[in-house]
Amino acid sequence: MNSIVPDSLCKPDRFAEVARLHTNAFNWRPQGRIPLGIHVVEPRHAKNLDYNRWLDPEPFLAFQTNVLIDTLRVGSDLLPAVAVNHLGDAVITSMFGARQFLPESAGTNLQDVGPTPLPVFSRIEDVTGLSRPGLDAGIMPQVLDFARYYRRHLPEWVRVIAPMPSGPFSAAMSLRGSEFLLDLVDSPHLCHKLVDLCNRLQWDVEQAIRTITGEPLGHHVTNFGIQGAGLRLGEDSWVNLSPTFIRDFCLPHVANLNRWCGGRGPIHFCSLDHSRHEHIYAALVEAPEVAVVSSQFGFEYYERHLQNLKGHLAIESFYGDALAYVTRKYGSFRAWTNSFVPRFKNESGLVLYCTVPSLEQAREMWAYWTEAHAK
Repeated sequence: MNSIVPDSLCKPDRFAEVARLHTNAFNWRPQGRIPLGIHVVEPRHAKNLDYNRWLDPEPFLAFQTNVLIDTLRVGSDLLPAVAVNHLGDAVITSMFGARQFLPESAGTNLQDVGPTPLPVFSRIEDVTGLSRPGLDAGIMPQVLDFARYYRRHLPEWVRVIAPMPSGPFSAAMSLRGSEFLLDLVDSPHLCHKLVDLCNRLQWDVEQAIRTITGEPLGHHVTNFGIQGAGLRLGEDSWVNLSPTFIRDFCLPHVANLNRWCGGRGPIHFCSLDHSRHEHIYAALVEAPEVAVVSSQFGFEYYERHLQNLKGHLAIESFYGDALAYVTRKYGSFRAWTNSFVPRFKNESGLVLYCTVPSLEQAREMWAYWTEAHAK
């Protein structure tokens, strides 16, 4: 490894404060501050990343360690965590036999790439006799090796986080392909079976990895260093569903997983400026199964719908293209900050984080964020 996390960056009191900021925000406790995390991801650190070595932990941990060091030097509202963050949806789908289409190269935002699973089941009837795979299936043995390697090479005060779980519905759709949406009408009982198998397997995987990393089962930190109530589930496929279908078909499975893991966790779905998928908020705002929505442009939904969300559904947001968007819209990050923060700092229910390419930019942004809270 070409990078070691120095213990001088370990600040237990500050980490405890950050955890309180996240917890308070997600529980709608006003605290006079909107938590903001700033990841520093310099492109030069990614020069040795090659997806031909996607199951070799050394280059990926070296990259993640450099990111963590720079991020901790800023000291924003993030916990010290390193995730196995480049596997995309490969873990669960590989355990059912899915082949993975690999990207040609690795970018600096590992969570935005990752292998693409190819469908396994040509007919939904193939699920009829299907049973839950064991933990020796697919790439799971290599994933456990990743967890061991990361834990062995990182100091104890740095959390090691499992790959971000693909939500059970999205995993099932990856295994069947887009025809799964038609199967929901024609064979809902078999669709329920496949989603339930993915759900149970995801918890098997999470428990196995946490046995190695030492993360307690009832305490959750996301792969982006955010203190949460439960597992952060990636459910991009929900954008294809109506609010009623999300409530009736998907949420019972999410409720089961939350019950096993002891918390009402975040649901992630991707959004862009031109494609917000805001019907998902409407599906979840009164849902007891979900405490948080995580989506790039959720901060603007929060801005418009705070009174409806308050006390029900918190928002985790501002990553992806959001920083570039507010810079275009307001002229600068500082100008947006001076507009947004004074209006909402005494509310709650919002946690933000973003990625920048340099330590200098991160420190400048953090100074502007602190300055805006004094207004």
